[in-house]
Amino acid sequence: MWNQIVPDGSDPKRGLVAGRAKAIRVDEYGVLTPYMLSQAQNDFALQNEALGGGSVPLVLGVPAKHFITFFRPHFWGFFVLDTERGFAWWWNFKVFGILLSAFFLCLLLTKNNFWLSLFGGFWILLSSGTLWWFSTGLTEMIIGACLLPVAVIYLLYGETTRQVIIGAILAAWGSLYFASHLYPPYQVPLAYLMAFLLVGYVLNRKRTDLFANLPVKGAGVLVTLGLIGIVGFLYYRDAKPTLDLMLNTAYPGKRVEYGGTGFVGNWFSEYFNSFFISDQHFPATWLNICELSHYLTFAPIILIWLAYQWGTTRQVDYTLAGVALFVLFGWLWIEVGFPEWLSKLTLMSTSPTRRAQIPFGLGNVLLTILFLGDTRRTAVNVSSAVRGLVVAAAVATVVIAAYQNYTDAPGFFRTDQLVMGAVYFGVLNALLIPVWSFSYRQILFCVGIVIALLPNLSVNPLAKGLSPVTENVLYRAVESIRQQDPEARWVVFGNNYLTYLVGATGVKQVSGVKYTPNFATMRVIDPTAKRDTVYNRYAHSVYRSYPNPTDTTIIDNGGSYDAYGVYIDPCSPKLKKLNVKYIVFEEVKQPVETRCMTLLNELGSLKIYRINN
Repeated sequence: MWNQIVPDGSDPKRGLVAGRAKAIRVDEYGVLTPYMLSQAQNDFALQNEALGGGSVPLVLGVPAKHFITFFRPHFWGFFVLDTERGFAWWWNFKVFGILLSAFFLCLLLTKNNFWLSLFGGFWILLSSGTLWWFSTGLTEMIIGACLLPVAVIYLLYGETTRQVIIGAILAAWGSLYFASHLYPPYQVPLAYLMAFLLVGYVLNRKRTDLFANLPVKGAGVLVTLGLIGIVGFLYYRDAKPTLDLMLNTAYPGKRVEYGGTGFVGNWFSEYFNSFFISDQHFPATWLNICELSHYLTFAPIILIWLAYQWGTTRQVDYTLAGVALFVLFGWLWIEVGFPEWLSKLTLMSTSPTRRAQIPFGLGNVLLTILFLGDTRRTAVNVSSAVRGLVVAAAVATVVIAAYQNYTDAPGFFRTDQLVMGAVYFGVLNALLIPVWSFSYRQILFCVGIVIALLPNLSVNPLAKGLSPVTENVLYRAVESIRQQDPEARWVVFGNNYLTYLVGATGVKQVSGVKYTPNFATMRVIDPTAKRDTVYNRYAHSVYRSYPNPTDTTIIDNGGSYDAYGVYIDPCSPKLKKLNVKYIVFEEVKQPVETRCMTLLNELGSLKIYRINN
């Protein structure tokens, strides 16, 4: 995106191999990528004031020189490779990490069905809920949520001492890997998914399997809990001051949610997402393409069949039932909500429904994979009436889906689009249920899912290197000054995109995105703390030139929950007190703005000044 946002006369497709950059992904190219480059320029320090107050790198998904990085393998590349290759390592770790972890989980749960497990890995990887949030810590949490149950199962059911020991070590490591990403809106529902899945798996297995080789397994459990406790305590001790800072912000602060606010789109919006929605064309009431995206679901017809199966045979796969219960649990939270006491007791109060829909969707995918595995060799001998009821259930499901999307996004979908989506997924719903005797039923279903997911391949462009950032003329100009004067502070007077790019150089920037408030800095700008509720938050801070003889400063967020503006005289003594030496102007509108400065570099309308001593 930087080739378009801050054009410098270079090739607009510099660094781009295939695809198209997406403006909506500002949290990636405007926040996380500059944060990572800033960390690399500052030797991966635990404290980086450009990111915010406290030890932000400890609690945020960026590389840092701390023992917790041992449990964050996606960042290892930054420490053994150059910055560009380290960045590529981080990005590709997400791709192969999700694919492999989901594959191993599905392989274990489907009793070594290789192709179905591989399909499950690709389904999770290529879902819009994964790809539109790909640069966030969600991907690492998905990896952890897939690997951790595998490790626990080997710990509890390993047939040899070696398997139990490996399971214990991986369970401890995986728990710390999952927990270290510190984003409860995803972590809490994912923890419930793992719990429901594992309880079902244990109920499926014979008790003798669990208690075999008990002394070794008991020791393994103790070692696992001990490692988690020791490492977790040491990490918490280092991170606690920053965590306290985060929890006491005005945003996000201490979330208290009660659920019941529904999906951003609706449960079945993915039936129409891949084919008819894009980042530039989506229902206005659905916020944006990232927020509305989640996962395909076939839960309604699966739940109906499981109820029929239980009613006729009194048999059910408990792992499948466990995941089905999680889906019901998630649906109740999203669509109905919990009483206050229950939401707090379950910790679901930390997970807004628009975030919970992602773990919920992951559960829907795993439910379908488990169902396919459970019924892969089953062709139930049922009457024509039952088969007709299955078709009716499939039709009812997609009619409800089409109606929901018609009413939730009035005027957006054409009638032919609703019919097309309903017919396509109606066939897939019907194919899923094992009442058809013809061969390749499941293969046809899987092919249908792959076709529906293929458009998501265009979500993330393919790029080489970081040249759109590191070769931009503004970046290079600021970087050359930083090398000569690394301790000086900077302020950007201009739009927030300029602050992102300047921040990527690693300078000590007062403006820019602050993950946590930097009170030491802001108390100089706002000595009486009169406006501390405005900047006591995660926020994109933008500075505006406000020359005035009384050194008045205005801080205001204009009603925004994640941004605020600082209107200050560029020659204010407050900035000098903060050791601000360099100023970047998007545009100098009047000479008085630069009365105390010397021009260092002029890049079109952009100008870099040094404040005179």
